[in-house]
Amino acid sequence: MPATISKLDREKPPTVTTAEAAWLTELSPKTVNATIDRGELGRWPRARARARRLGPADVVYLVLRKDLSEVLSATAKRELYDRLVEALSRPGVAIPSMDERRMDLEVELAGGVIRVEMKSALRRLSKRWQALERAADVVVSDPEIRGGEPVIRGTRIPVYLIADLMSQGADAREILEDYPSLNAATVRSALAYAQTHPRRGRPRKAPWRS
Repeated sequence: MPATISKLDREKPPTVTTAEAAWLTELSPKTVNATIDRGELGRWPRARARARRLGPADVVYLVLRKDLSEVLSATAKRELYDRLVEALSRPGVAIPSMDERRMDLEVELAGGVIRVEMKSALRRLSKRWQALERAADVVVSDPEIRGGEPVIRGTRIPVYLIADLMSQGADAREILEDYPSLNAATVRSALAYAQTHPRRGRPRKAPWRS
């Protein structure tokens, strides 16, 4: 039974949370949730709707909608979404591995047809998707390390510390000088994790100073 479940999981398209979708598309979580609430992302299966997890088609639609919302009618948006679902909701589809040359779509409008070029959107999205995947490998949470607070693998450096320093004006060079065990890619991964996994409850006061 576990082997069968594992196989089924591998055959499902990858999904992300609304916070991760917001980071991937450079939209606010509020905008992502509003798009879901308006029903623009189609009729979700009940389990996925409860968890608010978005697949590749949903994420690509959000990116394209940001650029085309003033051009597409409600009917055209539905056509665009349906075409994306048809193209991207197959088992094993992942944004970084998509063949950009085959992803242009034609969407019917009242006055004709518009060609939606996917290459630029997918290139931007692919880089952020890869960064998000790396963050899952770089960040660990172990009850034996800082009480389970997320830290960068192989260190005791909290990811939220890196995010706080960046939000206070520090740049990557300064952080690498203070924490030589890190590198630029690790800092980006820590920031991606912190932004897609907001702290819950009242944050502790500068725990790294203790």
